[in-house]
Amino acid sequence: MRSKFLKFLLFVGLGALAVVRIAPALAANIVPGEDYKDLRGQLLAEGWRPETGYGQKLSNGKPFHRFPEVLCGMDRCRAKWHDSHGAEHGIMLRRGGLNDPYAVMGVE
Repeated sequence: MRSKFLKFLLFVGLGALAVVRIAPALAANIVPGEDYKDLRGQLLAEGWRPETGYGQKLSNGKPFHRFPEVLCGMDRCRAKWHDSHGAEHGIMLRRGGLNDPYAVMGVE
């Protein structure tokens, strides 16, 4: 029983380490609580591309949420991006009210 638990902890620890190593460049740009609109501008300037087909769209083709790369639930959203090398990254956002900006929560 103890060995299974230790293997589980090792697996979880290695998984967490892998996540930290996968996106160090993105994590350097992320400030929790930052306005997503500001972060979006920074990412575009650095050559990142939003996944514009990811979010929902209205019948007229405009994004249902404020940005075409964002897909939202009740209170949280996920923005899908590709870095300059083509690797996919997800940015978690906190959804505000109708006029509130989306706040960055972190990176997947």
